[in-house]
Amino acid sequence: MKCPKCGFDNPEGTLFCEECDWRVDQIYRPEKKRNPLAFAGIACALGAVSAVLGFAGVAIGAVAAGAVGMVLSGYAVNLPRYIEGSNKGLCTALSGAGIALSVIGFLYGLVGVI
Repeated sequence: MKCPKCGFDNPEGTLFCEECDWRVDQIYRPEKKRNPLAFAGIACALGAVSAVLGFAGVAIGAVAAGAVGMVLSGYAVNLPRYIEGSNKGLCTALSGAGIALSVIGFLYGLVGVI
């Protein structure tokens, strides 16, 4: 019986894998990996788009991009606690810049609508 987790070929009738101790009659679903730096980068880019649209006078686009940017940035600012290493500061900085740019673009868009 092949183990669904590690692929080890166990003898027939085995309940637990002899290699990794996974129960062979259970389906293995690996953990989803999050990439906080990607979320932070997208949030920052969306904030920049929102600010550019706001300054260019495209009010509806600035409001929409700003609203989505604020939500993504708010999510991304909490993700650095899940990563190890030196990318925490960069991720937090990108998220903060995304929030700031999104708010600026959102507010400029609202002024343009009014």
